[in-house]
Amino acid sequence: MNHLNIATIPERIQGMQKLEALFKQNGYLICQSSGDRIYDLKEIVVIFIPLSPERDQVMAVHSEHAPVFLQSCLLTLQ
Repeated sequence: MNHLNIATIPERIQGMQKLEALFKQNGYLICQSSGDRIYDLKEIVVIFIPLSPERDQVMAVHSEHAPVFLQSCLLTLQ
C-alpha cells in the first residue's frame, strides 16, 4: 500500500460506503461486467479503477466475473 496516495484512501472508503448504501437501499448491486443484479453481498468484488492520481472509479463486479473484467480493464491500458 506504499504506492498509494494517502489522500485517496478516504475517497476509496467513501466509495465503498456508497456501494454499501446502494446495496442496502435496493437489495442488490449491478455487476459492471455482466449487467446482472447481485443479491448476495458475499459475491460482490469491489474494484477501484484509477482515473488519475487523485481519483478512482469504484465498481461492483460479481466474484465470478472479476478476473475476466480485470483482465479486460488491464488490456485497455496497454
